[in-house]
Amino acid sequence: MVYFIKLAINDLKNIVRDKFLVYACIAFPVMIILISRIFVHWISEAYALEGIYPLFFMLLVIMIPLIFGFITAFLIIDERDEHLLTVLRVMPISRNSYLAYRMFFMSIFSFIFVLIFPALSGLLEGTQFSYTQYVPVAVLLTLFTPFSALLVTTFANNKVQAFAIFKIGGTLFLVPLFAFFIADNLKYVFGFIPNFWTFMAIDSVIQEGTLDLVYLLIGFVFHIALLAVLFHLFNKKY
Repeated sequence: MVYFIKLAINDLKNIVRDKFLVYACIAFPVMIILISRIFVHWISEAYALEGIYPLFFMLLVIMIPLIFGFITAFLIIDERDEHLLTVLRVMPISRNSYLAYRMFFMSIFSFIFVLIFPALSGLLEGTQFSYTQYVPVAVLLTLFTPFSALLVTTFANNKVQAFAIFKIGGTLFLVPLFAFFIADNLKYVFGFIPNFWTFMAIDSVIQEGTLDLVYLLIGFVFHIALLAVLFHLFNKKY
């Protein structure tokens, strides 16, 4: 436990020292809220887009775990460049414990922002949205933080490659939004993208006020399976 506390204190110091990480950790989530409150409403008034507020909500809320996954990935890359992963071999804390801590630490912040975003976004007024039903979906959304962080750190050898993977991944993870413009079962062609199931679960909470357990369970199984694979690949590589 002492090592975890020391790591947490060191993480906070690293974030405070790096202006870019401060911006990513605090300013960017706040900016997402401001965009949803001001910019999206301004556009909707000009072009009458109120009917697709739920899509705007999903577009913005998925960015929150991605941001914190981005921060986690860059912290790991920095520590990898400083050979901390090698040092862990002779320390009382195992690499798996270190990775679990690293994923959990930023996931806490991610969960908090994901949880409060519906109330602050102003995009769900007049819908059937239920906060009680949303909480399990918020947990599922939070899993996107460790998933995106491990995806980048497993396949990126430096920060330049990390940026490229995040850009590609960020685009790919928005593709499932097109499922809401497709009728019937054709939407499931996007099922290979993990957050498709998260979007489906969010949509049921917004439109019906109830949680579709099928979407939720598939989402959890999909994310946990991918996390296990990425954990294995990361440990194998380093």
